[in-house]
Amino acid sequence: MDEETPISPEAERAGMLAALHAIIVGTLSTLKRKGVLTGEELDQLFEAGLITFERGDQDEVKQAARLTLEILARSLRG
Repeated sequence: MDEETPISPEAERAGMLAALHAIIVGTLSTLKRKGVLTGEELDQLFEAGLITFERGDQDEVKQAARLTLEILARSLRG
């Protein structure tokens, strides 16, 4: 794929999400490995994030955000 080939909006969003996922998992894993964050503190961060997306009316964006947080949390526990 070259720079002239257009990328669909769906692929662009999915790519950005995948890149963000990789950066976040890498960053939090490093912080945990270096002892900056404990496993319990990571759990608390994700729990706070999940609670944020429980407030108000649920829509597809909130559902996707919640799913992403759950996937990130599982990635760090493994």
